[in-house]
Amino acid sequence: MKNTKRFLAMAASLALTACAAMPMTMMSTSAEEDASSITITGDYASSHTFEIYQVMTGQYDAANGTFSELKWGADVTGYGGSAVTPGSDVTDAQITAISGITDAGTLPASLTLTGGERKYADKSGTSNVAFTGLAEGYYIVKDVTNFTNEDDSNSAWIVQVAGTATIGIKNAKPTFDKQVQDETADAEAGADAEGYGESADHAINESFNFKLKATIPDDPDLKEYPTYAIKFNDTMSNGVTYEGITSVTVKSGENSKTLAAADYTLDISSIVAAGGGSFTISIDDIKTLLPDDTEWGKDEIVVEVVYAAHLNEGAKIDTMSRTGGTTADTNYNSGFLNYSNNPDATGGGTTQPSGKTEEDYVWVFTYELDNTKYKINNSDGNELGGATFKLFDSANAEIGLIYDEGLEAYRPIKTGETAEDMVSSSDEGSLGQFNIVGLDAGSYTLRETDPPEGYNAVGDIVFEIGATHKEQTASTVDLALTGVGDGVENKIVDTKNSSLPRTGGMGTKLFVLGGGSAAALAGVYLISRKRTKKELGE
Repeated sequence: MKNTKRFLAMAASLALTACAAMPMTMMSTSAEEDASSITITGDYASSHTFEIYQVMTGQYDAANGTFSELKWGADVTGYGGSAVTPGSDVTDAQITAISGITDAGTLPASLTLTGGERKYADKSGTSNVAFTGLAEGYYIVKDVTNFTNEDDSNSAWIVQVAGTATIGIKNAKPTFDKQVQDETADAEAGADAEGYGESADHAINESFNFKLKATIPDDPDLKEYPTYAIKFNDTMSNGVTYEGITSVTVKSGENSKTLAAADYTLDISSIVAAGGGSFTISIDDIKTLLPDDTEWGKDEIVVEVVYAAHLNEGAKIDTMSRTGGTTADTNYNSGFLNYSNNPDATGGGTTQPSGKTEEDYVWVFTYELDNTKYKINNSDGNELGGATFKLFDSANAEIGLIYDEGLEAYRPIKTGETAEDMVSSSDEGSLGQFNIVGLDAGSYTLRETDPPEGYNAVGDIVFEIGATHKEQTASTVDLALTGVGDGVENKIVDTKNSSLPRTGGMGTKLFVLGGGSAAALAGVYLISRKRTKKELGE
């Protein structure tokens, strides 16, 4: 074969294209047949199955870096639409055509492969996959594992030219994180400067943000993907109501790009208006939407989706501390990411987002404050209805509340509702009560604005709902409450009026009569004393 040097250049080009940044150790090889091997190493998050195909055989001169006597390999039956016979010579024209291939992903369109030896790697990652007893030549190793809805990815085509080699698996993949925003001062330990963390607390009908975050690593193995698709999946519990997408941003280092609505596909068909449901955001090829000066496979890329939501009247209310809260008894949100995980899925076409990260949870809390109005003292039987109250926040701003028949308590108003004063109940079964649900953590002032007739209003009651919350495991959360809950409630006591009775009543007459009698007695005393002195000659 005259074109051995051209083939070497072609083979090197293919190897560099398909194995960029792949750790590879080439050992010197002899001219003996069946003396070569290919060993694949890596951290196998899931089980992988590999197939190896012999494309060409030949004599490799390690000293000169050249091949000779090139023949089609045992696993090739066609090239460029024409049949070939394994063991037949590879023509100069075929080598010239193959040398023009610059993307390993296009190889299946040019080569018709059949057969191939299979080897399996388990999840432990402790055993390598070794193909031994190979004739010197040109091989393609293909990861044929089906990773649909699994958190793993296929390795790209591994193009190996002759010799004995140890090759690292090429299965780069992204990570996913979901976060919820809290007020910065109240955010859980470990939250970022904007208050984003794994848990938060909010009032019912208070708008706040969730963040979905996909991180695509700075891994050169990703260069094997002709396109790269990602799909965000978000699910809300029934107590959470979706409001809308705030932003979709692609970041790399200091560079940032805000995507337009036309750059992604938003599907909210599964959102439930009353609360709960799910939505997806799909990006067909994130490689076309990178910020300026970003290099795919070299720079880490972060894609963030921020959306607004609020707790609704169906939210779970926390009245006391808890350990190990679950999706059954908390306001939770969850999400996961689908991503392209097979660079050779279609032989150079669009790679579908078949990979699936683990589901990530976040938690949102809201609290209850129980209040009971009493007369004279807070003993049973002294409950008092008809007292009017307002609630104020730490800045002395009134909090709009409304009585919710379904909750049998007052709650924060929503758009379109008119706030009303709280009134302690006069009903027999709930006498004196006016409970409040759906409060955020923080400082509050409860102010009696109109006491029942005959009673004095109590002074302002200042109280604190203190809360610390933190994700315990991937699917449980802890909450510690202070100042509210665990049997603590506001027992508000009014005292009776202590002013004098009104003028003209019996009390006034008795008062005047008593004063007149005292004056008469004093006169009698003075007259008697004067007569006594005269009798004694004084």
